[in-house]
Amino acid sequence: MKTTVVSTSIFAAQVAIAAAAAVAWEFVSRRGIVNPELLPPLSDVLATLWQLLHDPRFLADLRVTAVEVLVSFLIVAPTSIVLGFFLAETPAVARLVNPVFHALMAIPKSIFLPIFILALGIGFTQKIVFGAVLAFFVIVVYAEAAVASVPSGFVTLGRAIGASRGQIYARIYLPAMLPLIIAGLRIGFIFVVTGVLLAEMYSAPVGVGRAIVHWGEYYEIRKLLAAVLLIVFACIVINQLLEAWERSSGTGRFNFGAIA
Repeated sequence: MKTTVVSTSIFAAQVAIAAAAAVAWEFVSRRGIVNPELLPPLSDVLATLWQLLHDPRFLADLRVTAVEVLVSFLIVAPTSIVLGFFLAETPAVARLVNPVFHALMAIPKSIFLPIFILALGIGFTQKIVFGAVLAFFVIVVYAEAAVASVPSGFVTLGRAIGASRGQIYARIYLPAMLPLIIAGLRIGFIFVVTGVLLAEMYSAPVGVGRAIVHWGEYYEIRKLLAAVLLIVFACIVINQLLEAWERSSGTGRFNFGAIA
C-alpha cells in the first residue's frame, strides 16, 4: 500500500513538472521572450501534430519507422538476453569477451553508420541492423548482471531438494532476473529507436527520421517539433509500460513448493 502511494505521488509530481514545462513553453513563445520562429508556441505545434496525424505521407513514414523499430527490437532483445545468460554461465568466455564489449560500449556507434550503409545499403535491413547493434551491448550487460543477481543459496537449496535444471531456471533464475532484464529492455528500446532514427536521418528515402531532416533543411520548425514531440511521447509511454511491468515483476518470488 505504501509503495503504491509513493508511486502515485511520484507520478503526480512528474505530471506537474511536465505541465509546468508546457506552460513555460507557451508563455515564452507568446510573449516573444524566445523568437517564435525558432520556438513556436506549444499550442501551434500540437495543432501541427494533429494535422500530421491526418497526413497520409507522414502516416506512411510513421508506419515504416514503427515497423523498423519493432523488428529491430524483436531481434536484438532475445539474442542479447541469451548471450548475456551464456556469458554469465561461462566465466572463462566472459573474461575473454567482456573487455571487448565494454570497450565497444564506450565508442559512439554513429561513427560506424557509413560502414553499415556501404555494407547494407540504405534500405530496411540497414535500419534494423544498426538499431539492433546500438542496443545489443547494453542488453547483454544487463542480462549478465541479472544472472549475477540470482541468490546462490537459493540455487543450492533448489538442487538439494532435487530440482531439475529446467525447474531451477523457471522457479529461481527467472523471478530473480526479471526486474533487471526488463530494465535492460527499457534502455535497449531507447537505443533501438535512436539507431533507427539516426539511420533514417543519415540517408533514407522514407521514415520519420528522413522527414525530420527534410523539415529542418526547409526551416519547417512546427512540423519538426511536432514529430519530435510524437517520438518523445511514444517513447515515454512504452518506457512507462515496461517500468510498470518491472515494478509488478518484483523480486524474490521463488516457489520452492512447486519444486519439492
